[in-house]
Amino acid sequence: MLERIHKLVKRNTTPPQTVIDLLKNTLIGTNGTLYQLLDTEQKIYDLHQATFIYLERNEKAIANFTICKREIRVGEKKVPSLYIRYFAFDSLFQGGNQKSQGNSGFHQYFKAFFETSNGDPVLPAHEKIMYWAFIDPENLRSFNMNEQFGFQTIGTFKTTAFSRVNPKHKAVERAQEVDQKNILAALDHFYKDYQLYSPIHLFEHDNYFVIRKNGEIVCGIQANPVHWRIKSLPGFSGKLLLKFAPHIPRIKKLINPNNHRFLATEGLFWKPGHENEVANLLEGVLAETGHHSLLIWSDSEHDFLAKLPIKWGFIQRMKKNNKVHIVAKLNGYSEDEISSLRKRPKYLNGFDMT
Repeated sequence: MLERIHKLVKRNTTPPQTVIDLLKNTLIGTNGTLYQLLDTEQKIYDLHQATFIYLERNEKAIANFTICKREIRVGEKKVPSLYIRYFAFDSLFQGGNQKSQGNSGFHQYFKAFFETSNGDPVLPAHEKIMYWAFIDPENLRSFNMNEQFGFQTIGTFKTTAFSRVNPKHKAVERAQEVDQKNILAALDHFYKDYQLYSPIHLFEHDNYFVIRKNGEIVCGIQANPVHWRIKSLPGFSGKLLLKFAPHIPRIKKLINPNNHRFLATEGLFWKPGHENEVANLLEGVLAETGHHSLLIWSDSEHDFLAKLPIKWGFIQRMKKNNKVHIVAKLNGYSEDEISSLRKRPKYLNGFDMT
């Protein structure tokens, strides 16, 4: 059976147009919060060492998950890992939120897939490796992967929004290539205790911003433009916001459901004693890029943003605070290693979230 299904499962290191079309039309999130990615066709080519694993029917992709090879920090070492970037099904292929029994041939195939280190159940390798992903526990169909494929929760994270209707230009500048070595050293020190840390998407498209004081970089952040269409928001206030936001000029700048543009960030750091500069950095980045909001992701149990004296703005006051799970399949890891991984703070990459 595994051999028969293996022949049906296609793999490609270049995104096929059928997969791009599937991802463009997939709604992300849960019944409370649903959005559509409008910049997939551009961003998908920024993935690092990606393999697209998919099924097609009548020349149309009906299921896909995309795995990216990435070196990350686990414990005190840099180790290889396999990050699950996209996990999408055509609407006709989905089973809704009903819990699957995991008895189908495809379920058995992918269960065997995740037992390997090379993603090949027919000719498997069994080196030490971590598969990992982010899953909203309210998305029962996706969260069911925990039980079916042997994934376990190793942490949770939350999202913080910074917004300004009329952001003011501050002393913010784009980092130069000559600055990158010093920035990476500062980040490596800032996140020295953080698991999953990787600088893989930093400096892309010249989108790393800094503030200097007396010639020294005292804080910085990567800020990637993102384009969404918001289909739904949770609660009565969310429904009101979607209905009236497009008609209220000031709010429309912050939330435009059919054409929502914001910045997804990562690699935020600041030097000790310069915490007050971070608010200037965030506002200056909005002004420099012509945006009105940005998102920062942080470990729920180790929220480094709590140390900052920042007024976050309207979106943060309105949004629902929900925790998303970091899940992993830890092949070859000891119980002590897994326990240590759970306890330590996790680094969150804004590119992965959008």
